[in-house]
Amino acid sequence: MKIMILGAGIYQVPLIKKVKELGYIAIVVSPIGNYPGLKIADHIVDSDTRDKEAILAAAIKYEISGILTTGTDVAVPSIGYVVDKLNLPGTGFLASQRSMDKALMKKCFISHNVKTAHYKEVHTLVEAKKEANFIGYPVMVKAIDSSGSRGITKVENEAEVEPAFKEALAVSQASKVIVEQFIEGYEIGAQALVRGDKVDKVFIHNDVVTQPPISVPIGHSLPITLASSVLEQCIEVINSAVKAIGLKNTVANVDLMICDNDVFVLEIGARMGATCLPENISIYQGIDIYEYLIGLAIGKPLPVQSNMSKQPNASLLICSEKTGVVESINIPSRLKNHPMLVDLKLDVVEGDQVNAFKVGPDRLGHIIVISDTSTEAEALAKELASSIELIIK
Repeated sequence: MKIMILGAGIYQVPLIKKVKELGYIAIVVSPIGNYPGLKIADHIVDSDTRDKEAILAAAIKYEISGILTTGTDVAVPSIGYVVDKLNLPGTGFLASQRSMDKALMKKCFISHNVKTAHYKEVHTLVEAKKEANFIGYPVMVKAIDSSGSRGITKVENEAEVEPAFKEALAVSQASKVIVEQFIEGYEIGAQALVRGDKVDKVFIHNDVVTQPPISVPIGHSLPITLASSVLEQCIEVINSAVKAIGLKNTVANVDLMICDNDVFVLEIGARMGATCLPENISIYQGIDIYEYLIGLAIGKPLPVQSNMSKQPNASLLICSEKTGVVESINIPSRLKNHPMLVDLKLDVVEGDQVNAFKVGPDRLGHIIVISDTSTEAEALAKELASSIELIIK
């Protein structure tokens, strides 16, 4: 059986490995470059993951049985296109576009009465300033089709609109931007396992993000502590959002905002979240979420047992505050032998050029730990990550 994976980056590597471990053939779509997934692919399709016609041609050539990705939004419409053309399990092209294009997404939310922030599509800086003044500061200025929090900025006043607007356009394939109401509250995330067109299971998780104006996820933990009424709202609004967009046979990545015990959906994507979320859920649930994803893609979804292991855990990215070259790396033996350490992975070696952290691909590695509570796990992950000595010149 041949499975096509779109992307060969760090977050697709575990998925590629699982495809091969299950005895399937991994067809990996990615431009040729320094991408770790290319080294383990059975076959490589040298293509931009947004080139749906080239991907369809390769899918037909290799007679694939399923197509999927994890951790990236940009490839999702191509998956939907192939799903429709070859009648494969998965989310179709229209719903994939809705999950990728924030403007289409918001229209679907509003037409289906899904709680979300007020917004306006704008094409010019003048329109952006006018709408921001109408909504009232602070506002969010967003690229409509970005991934990994690129081009998404909290704007506090009119002077900040222009750089945020230009940044949104710079990372976008579109010529329009969203200006959106800023909802005061606290943001959490969720992964919704969608079997067919029904939500099979929801995992709501804590998010650790960088400080505004650009908040980028750098960690997650499970379980989350919520009042039962808020938890019920979360599940209800996620089910409504899945239905509004038309998602099928996927694990949906959902961003939620809790405001005065009301739950709003910020975004929903037709793909599994990144930043170690598959590992967080696998540890907590006691299943292999990558195998579950593959099962959805080939029409043989695994059952999700109710008797979860419920092991609290946390993940955290290892990042640099400055750009430069890695001069030395020292991992204390205390960290290596820590009984609560599940995984420590460094993506870099001495001599590598690294960037000051702004977006997910700037990561230097990750750490995953378990503990008695998610709060303790978050604190432990931060403590152990800070003990790694990375000298960057």
